[in-house]
Amino acid sequence: MLMETCHLCRQPAVQELLDFGPQPVCNRFLAHSWGGEYRHRLAMGVCHSCGLVQLLDPPPAIQLAPRVGWITYNEPEGHLDTLADTLARLPGLTSDAVIAGVTFKDDSTLRRLRDRGFSRTWRIDPGADLGIGQAHLGIETIQAKLNPAIARELVRARGPADVVVARHILEHAHDLHGFLAALRTLVRPEGYLVFELPDASRALESHDYSTVWEEHLCYFTPVTAQHSLRQAGFSVAHFEVYPYSLENSLVAIVRPEQYGVPARPPDPVLRSEIDRALQFARGFSEARALYQRLLGKHRSEQGPTAILGAGHLACAFINLLGLRTYFEFVVDDNPHKQGLLMPGSRLPICGSAALVRRDIGLCLMTVAPESEAKVIGNNQAFLDGGGLVASIFPESKYALPRLMSLSGRSTRVPHASTAT
Repeated sequence: MLMETCHLCRQPAVQELLDFGPQPVCNRFLAHSWGGEYRHRLAMGVCHSCGLVQLLDPPPAIQLAPRVGWITYNEPEGHLDTLADTLARLPGLTSDAVIAGVTFKDDSTLRRLRDRGFSRTWRIDPGADLGIGQAHLGIETIQAKLNPAIARELVRARGPADVVVARHILEHAHDLHGFLAALRTLVRPEGYLVFELPDASRALESHDYSTVWEEHLCYFTPVTAQHSLRQAGFSVAHFEVYPYSLENSLVAIVRPEQYGVPARPPDPVLRSEIDRALQFARGFSEARALYQRLLGKHRSEQGPTAILGAGHLACAFINLLGLRTYFEFVVDDNPHKQGLLMPGSRLPICGSAALVRRDIGLCLMTVAPESEAKVIGNNQAFLDGGGLVASIFPESKYALPRLMSLSGRSTRVPHASTAT
């Protein structure tokens, strides 16, 4: 079996799990239904040497950069007060410590630390520090521009930091070791780096294929997150898993140490990581067939279907599972998106009023479970008219397979307010 080289351990030990073929970039909405569309092979694998799940051949960073300035991504922040308290108590950290952030995603953490008496904070300026000209370019471009040479220039200009905060960027890094080396350069030898990463464990275990995204090269779990940082020459001073309904947040507080060749995870742990990834791959064909069956049956017996949320989760769900023909349109009340077409599927994006106007019978939600009640409340007219809602996420209480009978006797989805 031909193996690919691992982004982390650099061993030729990555087994291909899934090849979804050429796929569009999820942030490239279309203005017209005709014309070409940039596509890139989307394939996922798992390393048999270190257990890290990863993309095999990611698109170039320049292709991932958004073409418009209104695209935003929100990360969970409910744990940040607790995290700020933890950072404020780190051994050796005083009120005159210098604390640096890498991207705009770190601003809210820096603000909380200032509130706790740490006034010497700064954050990398994409334009002045990295030479990024367009204001709307984000994580995908910052990770590509920040390298050890630029980090050394930043240290010469600002001095080394006592703490560097880097939330939700490491999973985007095309050069994992080079990016970590750059961050290591920014911090004092006795300082701390704070990494926050999305936890892919639940998505892999529940066979949630919407988690596969061309912008995420690495799919970390608590095991592979800690191992990755040790592999890159850091000691883990503190590690925390903050629970959320869709995906947990992993936070690692690490310190630089001498580079070495750390041992790989213990064999039983490594085997468990690999087995989970293999099961994720083996379940794909069954999941695709199941969703096509459920949506096809509902459409033929009870009417048209729409999907709510014109983001990368809906894009992956539609394109990777081959569901384009089962939806009439995508619902999103962001005025910038309305009137455009979804990447790949070219489904039109409409406001939520279209659910009632176009007599939709079923709407699938792509929002996190903690936001489902709000979405349901905002679409009460749709529900009062007999509309039904479900979720694309396997662990939601509104999960489509959970709500629809598979016996063939009934395909009626229970009203969302009574689902359990």
